[in-house]
Amino acid sequence: MSRRRAHAVAVGSLALVASTLLAVDAPTSASGSAAPEVVTDRATLPAGFRDTDVIGGLSEPVSVAFAPDGTAFVALKTGGIKSYDLNAGGGQFEPAATSTDFADLSVEVDNYGDRGLTGIAVDPNFPARPYVYVNYTYNADPQHPDTFPAWGSPGVAYDNCGPDDSDEASLNPPERGCPVLDRVSRLTAQKTALGWTMQPGSEHVLVQDGCAQFSSHSSGDVAFGPDGQLYASAGDGASFRGADSGQANNDPSYGAKGAACPGDPAGQGGSLRAQDQRTSGDPLGIDGTIFRMDPDAGLHPATDDPGQWLVAMGQRNPWRLTFRQGREQLWSVDVGSSNWEEINRLGDAPTTSLVNRGWPCYEGANGQSLVNPSWTPPADGICAGLYAQGANAVQPPVFSYRTRTGAGPITPGEHCPATSSSAMSGIAFTPLGTGWPGDYQDALFFSDFLRGCIWRLGKDANGQPDPSRVQVFAQSAGAPVKLAIGPGNDLYYVDYGSFTNGSYDAGSGGIHRISYAGATPFVLRSSPAKVKVKVDGKRHRTPYRTGFDEGAAVKLVAPKIFVKHGVHYVFKKWKGVHGKAKRKRKLRLTVGVTPISLKAIYRPARRH
Repeated sequence: MSRRRAHAVAVGSLALVASTLLAVDAPTSASGSAAPEVVTDRATLPAGFRDTDVIGGLSEPVSVAFAPDGTAFVALKTGGIKSYDLNAGGGQFEPAATSTDFADLSVEVDNYGDRGLTGIAVDPNFPARPYVYVNYTYNADPQHPDTFPAWGSPGVAYDNCGPDDSDEASLNPPERGCPVLDRVSRLTAQKTALGWTMQPGSEHVLVQDGCAQFSSHSSGDVAFGPDGQLYASAGDGASFRGADSGQANNDPSYGAKGAACPGDPAGQGGSLRAQDQRTSGDPLGIDGTIFRMDPDAGLHPATDDPGQWLVAMGQRNPWRLTFRQGREQLWSVDVGSSNWEEINRLGDAPTTSLVNRGWPCYEGANGQSLVNPSWTPPADGICAGLYAQGANAVQPPVFSYRTRTGAGPITPGEHCPATSSSAMSGIAFTPLGTGWPGDYQDALFFSDFLRGCIWRLGKDANGQPDPSRVQVFAQSAGAPVKLAIGPGNDLYYVDYGSFTNGSYDAGSGGIHRISYAGATPFVLRSSPAKVKVKVDGKRHRTPYRTGFDEGAAVKLVAPKIFVKHGVHYVFKKWKGVHGKAKRKRKLRLTVGVTPISLKAIYRPARRH
């Protein structure tokens, strides 16, 4: 997850934007198992949709992946992974008390700023292929990749660099930062009496590469494509504090410490690692790219044919990936700097030629690539060469919006804060053939964890996502850092959790399910039949059937006297209402998810 030029750093947390640098020391457990159960607020959704907390009490969840049987594997930023069995009959996940600590990679994972365990995927043929795949920031110095942890202390959740190697003071030399690597691994799962756990010693490293010198833009996501290949992403490893071309990496004053990122030629480091394919003289790496690999054999970027593994380059922080159902379309979000958040697309991912998204030379906007003012003039040689080729040399985003400079609401009337910053954090397509309304099927959804909302792109005449028809979908959705499709073919989102006075609230994160229930059935009867009852001010002859959205307030007024065939009837009570309210002719009901069935009971009036 990207950090801006001014951020608040919370212990073991994703960086949250603030106007001052805030250091907080409140470590949490790697597994989150000690955190209390917390029921978080539900999002505000369109009529007929429902937000349900399906897994709660998590500390710093950042991603979730579902096995074919519905088992949820939850990745925590600190390096822990938890598994939750699904009760297929009841459609509910087991409680936290009986969930399983699948794996603890907290020593291997560098949890500092935006770094951590950030991506997780389950093998499509699980459990025949009992593998779970992870993308995380590996806590090893590229100068000494076989020695870890390089930063922080084992057993402490937050791997703060400390004052000698902090990247917070300046981008200028001699700031070496705390350089680390990116790693994608395959973990073997085994079924135990308690649930799914990682087979001890089974981590199989598929790729270990790159160099994240500063506390942001490192590991990203991991997902399977329709070609059976494993796709992953990595940030550029640069500083969020300015135009980083590696100036803090090549200073001779490092002495025995050595350069932060070995192999970076002068003027080709920092954000320019995202354009590494266009340079020579150093081994090709994964920084600022989306790449693919065989899920068994893995990848060696410096020696493997880039035509086989390099999918997209010129990315700042391609945080999330998704494939569209039944299509070879790879969609991704790229967290922006001070200008643009981006959604990008590859039309035919397994066979398409390499695309250059242009970062840091270009960034944004909808359907066009704009020159990044932070890199011209005078332009670095790498950007100058790209500018000379014209904007057609790079692929523009499908959709984008302003992140800080000139930021505002994405849709009119929404209540998604846009004054401080933005961070596009999730992307997913809902499946076809579900119970969701047609406009919501095969629809593209995206989230912004700093704005706390989820949006949907409408469709054009050909059924393609239409950037001109963006609509807000879920508001006040906490901090949604991941969107995924899970059991029931519903949309799930990971709420990272909340902060109080700059400190992370342990156990405040969770997994939410957004489902479509439609209107809650409402049936109104009477005895005798055909009494006219007012429903929200309109008279309806019973029996009357309709539906109301969850949360709707319905006003009912039964007539005091009803005349039928010359017989006067007097209201007696409501059947289906409990307590003293059943004797009141006037009711105000709040509609929930349970069908409502009411009956107005009348008695014949006494004859004199």
